[in-house]
Amino acid sequence: MSREKGLIYVHEVKKLLEAIGHQVEGPGYMIIYIPLNPGAYKLGINRATKPIQVHKDYFGVADLISYFEGKLILHQVTDLSNKSIHVKAIQERGLSAWVWCRFNEGRRIGYRIFFVDLLVEEGEIIWRG
Repeated sequence: MSREKGLIYVHEVKKLLEAIGHQVEGPGYMIIYIPLNPGAYKLGINRATKPIQVHKDYFGVADLISYFEGKLILHQVTDLSNKSIHVKAIQERGLSAWVWCRFNEGRRIGYRIFFVDLLVEEGEIIWRG
C-alpha cells in the first residue's frame, strides 16, 4: 500500500469513527529535511535541504487516537497483507489497539477490524456494496 493511499484510508477511518461519536486526533505529522541534491550532499559540496511534511505514527504503532465513552483507543490502518506486522508491533509494546484492514471484494468495500491486545478478535464494517 502506498503512503498516499494509506493516508486516504486513515482519513476514511477517521470519518467513520467521528460518525459513530468518537473524538479523533490524527493523523500525526512531522517535518523532515531532505537534501536538494543528494549526490552533492553526500560529498559535502551542497548542504542545502528542503523541509517536507511526513506522516508519523503515535507511539510508533497508531495512525489515530480516539476518545469514546471515557476511553482512549489507538487505531492502526493497513491492509490485510500487512496486518501481522502491525499486530506484532502493538503486542511487543504491550498496547491494545484496533487494527483496521481495508478490503475490496468485488462491489463490497469495507474494513475488517481486529482488536489487538494479548489476543486478536475480529469484526467487520462494510460501508459500500
